[in-house]
Amino acid sequence: MKAGCASILVQCPFPPASASCWRGNCAARPIMRSVPLSSKQNLISQTGFAIAASRQPYYAFHWHEHDCAMLLWPRAGALDSAWNDEEGARRRSRLVRGQALLLPSHVEHSTRAESAVQQHGELYLAPELLRSCQAVGVLQLDGAAQAMLDALCKPAMSAAALPMLVAALITQLDANHRLQAQARVAQAPLPMARQWLALLRSRLEDGLPLPAIAASASALGATTRTLQRACQEAYGLSPITLRRRILAQAARQRIALGEPLAQVSAELGFSSSGHLGRLLRSVDTASVPNTSGYAACDDASFALDAGPDVG
Repeated sequence: MKAGCASILVQCPFPPASASCWRGNCAARPIMRSVPLSSKQNLISQTGFAIAASRQPYYAFHWHEHDCAMLLWPRAGALDSAWNDEEGARRRSRLVRGQALLLPSHVEHSTRAESAVQQHGELYLAPELLRSCQAVGVLQLDGAAQAMLDALCKPAMSAAALPMLVAALITQLDANHRLQAQARVAQAPLPMARQWLALLRSRLEDGLPLPAIAASASALGATTRTLQRACQEAYGLSPITLRRRILAQAARQRIALGEPLAQVSAELGFSSSGHLGRLLRSVDTASVPNTSGYAACDDASFALDAGPDVG
């Protein structure tokens, strides 16, 4: 376990997990790994789950994987996390209170906090506990789930009550995930500018370079001029300005998570690290809110001046 974390072990009525499965139904993974294994089997082998909490200033745990599922949630401050999804695509998000990240076993991930004042919890879970749970990835917590997570970290919580609380938490996460999925299907189409930002965020989250302005407008069935008007009306900024800010924000998050500058530069579509460096020096995104990874680009996200549009 990372230095600065405390572990609370409790008895769980569920059997321990296989170290090589997600929801207990996938084939064993090869032994060869590209990142270090941070094994938690010694914590859950006799209990089925374990809880850890950290207050470590400037917490940083670069790329690694666990041999069990993990639920990660901020209690104070924010966490920058990156991980590879089930299809191998790189995902990134800034987690704040009210959000959690649920990852299957053997998923490569990295987590860090930029603040000296941070608190977060980690719940290590046997995959069998999640066999009926569809929730995965970044989760938006409802009041009940947040209250349960707060209760898990309370020293006064009875060990005898924790197994029921963990089971109830998993049920709540799954139920809320299903409700949110239904709500997304029923939502009205987003305005043009927000559809465009969602397209750019999706490309970044899939590890793909951003398309040119004209190409991205065409993908939405719009002209470049229509997209320009939509962005000016929604954010008071041009598509070029927004695109540069999103690129700079994505690059800074990835570099902060320990990725090499050359790799970030190449994957974001820059011809050289020097071009990316010039973008980072000319665009200031420090004051751009980030509430859910690249989903930070909501109606209020770009009301701030983020520096000159050069190069």
